[in-house]
Amino acid sequence: MRRPLTKSESALAEIGLMFLPGIPAYFWLWTHVTDTVWEKPANAFVYIYFITCILFIGLRRWSWNDIGINRHGIGFSLACGGVLIAARMFALACTNIPLAWQLTTLGRLLGEIFFYFALVGVGEELIFRGVLWRALEEWRGTRWAIWVTTLGFGIWHIGGRGMVGIAVGIFYGIFFAAIRWRAGGIIGLIVAHALIDLSTVAITPNVEMSYLLTQVQVVNSWLALLSEITFVGLLIYLWKAPRR
Repeated sequence: MRRPLTKSESALAEIGLMFLPGIPAYFWLWTHVTDTVWEKPANAFVYIYFITCILFIGLRRWSWNDIGINRHGIGFSLACGGVLIAARMFALACTNIPLAWQLTTLGRLLGEIFFYFALVGVGEELIFRGVLWRALEEWRGTRWAIWVTTLGFGIWHIGGRGMVGIAVGIFYGIFFAAIRWRAGGIIGLIVAHALIDLSTVAITPNVEMSYLLTQVQVVNSWLALLSEITFVGLLIYLWKAPRR
């Protein structure tokens, strides 16, 4: 007689089913809507779908507190997010990318604030550091929660960027996972995540991935070194910091 699935195992199975529509979306949807007027509405629809599904999966089994919606470590998460923003700004400023303020109209500014705070920050943190984290931690422990959510976060960013998107997602995913581990909640991470993305979009021109891979050069080695020191220093601190 087969053993019935635990709530963490059944949640992981449902999360897997939740991601199945991402396969045709990757091969068909994004190839047709990228760089068109439908790109933002399609993105919004996708995030609404995932937020709705992940809350349905999570709240049938756990409380809001269990999936990280609590007051634990909010200030800690925001402080770490601020360090990540600084490190990312140093990394951008050390290159020849022509940085300039991109959100030139009030409508676009408000639209991007809504998109990154209400959809990207909430959606991605609820999925990876919220319900998926809870299910993995309960099923196999914290190490599995850290590494599987980091890998999943990388794969999430494959669209339009390929292996570069995966690498960047994994890079930031390990920081977000470490913050989640130390903070004990995701509210601060939601805000920090949104601020990191929004601050980058606000000053970085929309350029092709081929340009980033072939034309971007480091023009200020001191800023590059400062960026590396900041990233590595934060990661070491997160590894050694006490859990909130």
